[in-house]
Amino acid sequence: MKFSCVMTVFNEGALAAQSIASVLNQTHEDLQLVIVDDGADAQTRAVLQGLQDPRITLLQQANDGLSSARNRGLRHCSGDYICFLDGDDLRAPWAFAEVAQALQAQPAELLLVRGVMAPPQGRLACFMDEDSALLAEAEAAEAGEVGLDLAATKAWAASHEPQSANKFIARDLLARARLCFPNDHFFEDILFHTLCIAQARSVHLLASRSFTYFRRQLRPQLTGASSEIRFDVIATTTVMFQLLAAHPDCANARFRGAVSIGALRLLKWCEERIARHQLGAYRALLRASLGQVDPQFFVISPETPDPRNERQSLQSYAQAHLMAGRA
Repeated sequence: MKFSCVMTVFNEGALAAQSIASVLNQTHEDLQLVIVDDGADAQTRAVLQGLQDPRITLLQQANDGLSSARNRGLRHCSGDYICFLDGDDLRAPWAFAEVAQALQAQPAELLLVRGVMAPPQGRLACFMDEDSALLAEAEAAEAGEVGLDLAATKAWAASHEPQSANKFIARDLLARARLCFPNDHFFEDILFHTLCIAQARSVHLLASRSFTYFRRQLRPQLTGASSEIRFDVIATTTVMFQLLAAHPDCANARFRGAVSIGALRLLKWCEERIARHQLGAYRALLRASLGQVDPQFFVISPETPDPRNERQSLQSYAQAHLMAGRA
C-alpha cells in the first residue's frame, strides 16, 4: 500500500525541514511526498534545494494560494491513499503504518485519524475534534458487534474538524468524485471535508493521534486577520450547502445536521471577529446567502452529533439571520 502526502510550502522556512522529515521518516516506507512550492520565500526555498530523496516530487509555481497548490499536488500523486500536511506541522513516524494496518483489516475509501495540538506556549493537547471521536466510539460500543453503520459514521465524521491532516483518502475516491479544493477562496477545508465524506462509499474512524498541528508560531494565519478574507466563509459554505442539497446523503438527517453545525459555527466565529466597520456588510451578505440555502439545513435534528452542545444556539443563530433577511 502506497501513500502520497501533499505538502504546500510558502514561508515556513526552517520549520518546513521538520515537516518534510516527519513524512520521510515514516516506518512505512512505500510513500511519495509531493511538495508544492507556492511562491516560497528564499529561506523556505533553501530548505527545498537541499532535498535529495527520490520519494519526493517537487513542484514549483508562482504564489496562487493554498487551494491551487493542493490541487496541483493532487494531480501528481501516485499513491493508493492520499493525505495532506501543512509545511509547519508534523506526522508521527508510525502514522502511515497504523493507517495501512487499519485499512488492511477494514478497507475504506476515507479514513479519519486524531491529532495533537501544540499552542505557541503551554502543553500539548488533543486536537479540537477529540470529543467527536470519543463520542463516536461510545455510540459504537453501545451498538455492540454491529458497530456504527455508514450513515452514523458519516455523521460523526462530519462533526470532526475540517482539517486537512486528519484524513486519508483513496485515490479512486478522488478520481471518481472529481474532488478538489475551491480555487480563489479561503476556508477551503470545510467544503473539501464535507464532500469527501458525502462521496465516500466507506468511512473508518481510527483511534490514533498521529499528527501534530502547531498554531502558527512564527506567522499569523490568514483567517486570523479581521479583513475581507473572512467574507470567503460565506461563499464557501453556501456552495457546500448547495452541493450537498443535491447529494443523496442530504437525506441523512444526522449527517446533514453535523454539516450545518460545523458551517454555522464557522460563520458565527467569523462574524464575531470581523472588523467592526465590515460587520454590516458581512451580515447583509450572510443573510442573502442563507436565504438561498435549502431550509432543512437550519432545522437540526436532536439526534445530530453535537459534541460541543451547540445545536440549539446555532440553529437559533441561523433562524435569526434568516428572519432578518426577510425583514
